[in-house]
Amino acid sequence: MTGVLPTAGAASTGQIVTHVHDLLRRLNLLDKRLLLAVSGGADSMALAYIVSHAVGAQNCFALTIDHGFRPESAQEASAVGKYMQQLGIGHQTRQLKWGLNRPESSLDNDIVPFPPNNRLEDVARQRRYSALHHVCQERGIFAVLTGHHAGDQAETFLLRFLRQSGIKGLAGMQLQSSLPFGLYTAMELPPEGATTPLLVRPLLDFNKAALYQICRAHNIRWYEDPSNDDTKFKRNALRREISRANSDKGSLLNADTLLTVCRAFQDHRKYINRNVGCFLAKYARLNTSLGTLELSVVPDNRDCDQEPPEWARNAALREQVLASAIVWVNCNPHPPKLAHLHRFGNAIIKYYSSRHTLPREPISAAGVTMLFPNAKRGWLFCRQPPRLGEIPSQEGLLPNTTVLWDQRLLVRVESRAGHVFCGTWRVCSLCDAEYKAHGQLAEHQSMSRQTSNSARLHHIVQASQPVILADATDSSEPQVLFARGSFVAGSLAAMSLSISVQTLKGIVGPDAREVVLL
Repeated sequence: MTGVLPTAGAASTGQIVTHVHDLLRRLNLLDKRLLLAVSGGADSMALAYIVSHAVGAQNCFALTIDHGFRPESAQEASAVGKYMQQLGIGHQTRQLKWGLNRPESSLDNDIVPFPPNNRLEDVARQRRYSALHHVCQERGIFAVLTGHHAGDQAETFLLRFLRQSGIKGLAGMQLQSSLPFGLYTAMELPPEGATTPLLVRPLLDFNKAALYQICRAHNIRWYEDPSNDDTKFKRNALRREISRANSDKGSLLNADTLLTVCRAFQDHRKYINRNVGCFLAKYARLNTSLGTLELSVVPDNRDCDQEPPEWARNAALREQVLASAIVWVNCNPHPPKLAHLHRFGNAIIKYYSSRHTLPREPISAAGVTMLFPNAKRGWLFCRQPPRLGEIPSQEGLLPNTTVLWDQRLLVRVESRAGHVFCGTWRVCSLCDAEYKAHGQLAEHQSMSRQTSNSARLHHIVQASQPVILADATDSSEPQVLFARGSFVAGSLAAMSLSISVQTLKGIVGPDAREVVLL
């Protein structure tokens, strides 16, 4: 966001409150129900104070996630709740549970296996997203506000620079986007009725010094998490390096420099988001039930059938179209690495330069597989077939529940009108199902060949689809309801069930919720 602001560290509380009020007004959020993510740190405690004064405490509700990593975390969460009460903000604490084994039910607050250290931050973040979604759904929340500040943005830019992100990644965190779904998210609404809350970061223009200043000025107690100083986590290590650079006047690797470059990329991202959608509407075809995206091979000049279409000819456009295609298929909130874009892009260039004579083995990167065009279709992008155990199974699910599978597909099984199904259902990958229910899968495949068109799907697309099984209380064997992209209507009717599978992203293109504030 652009605008004339006081120096971040010098801004008064009143100026920051006014800035946040004006921002939320422009985003049309002043009269909406807001959920504040309050961990107990200085940034989120200051966020609660600022927002409650900017829009009124009556529109706010606060959630604290107790990860259970430290003995004192429960006491700190309780103290946060007391301060929220002082502000007049409703508050809830959700404690995450960790263990060695996964129970049959894998929803938000159930026990999840403790991940290895290199995945701890990511899994914890995903579980926070799950909890935020549940509270939004329970309380009719429209938007979630977090305390991310300018220092966090500088770290994000450097992290993405080191992992060789493209333009969208180097533009850093968005002011406004859709709230990402987390691990094992389940909803009691059908896909067509489920809405995704906004995620808003209103403090990105202010550094942490300004937030510490607010806490001190208003006697707000905050809590420091010692794990934030553990440099085995990459973000913490980068935070320390940026802090050192900030104190060294001769260093070029300071937060101001990083943020200046990041803001320049944000301008590029806004331009791309305005324009790339037009090209995708022209060249892309979606299958929202399979989660596949097809890019046209038809040249702009139909008289030159060997000529690539414009999206493949122009290097800059090709990179952005591929980035949008990858993100749409894998539903990853993080933009793909340049190396992944180049892997796909180079294969496309070689295909056209060889006059379509090169071998056409599928290529995979960023969890996405690209299939070369043939006489019946264009470039096809689908989820890379998962490995055994890669996607956690979700089991013990009741009818009329929608779950998010593989972070990308909303799966729903419900009882037909006037019928009651006695039992539960589960969803897993094809690889896992072949290991656990091989016989039932073979039977399903034999029946589906006679009743569906799944045989026409490429085997890689089939392998990327979920397997849905029903466990009826009066049967000792699970019944396969859906596999390899098809279901057997007779089996569903016999069990009085219906199935819906829909990609999480129903529309193509960049996140339409990134706004431009002039």
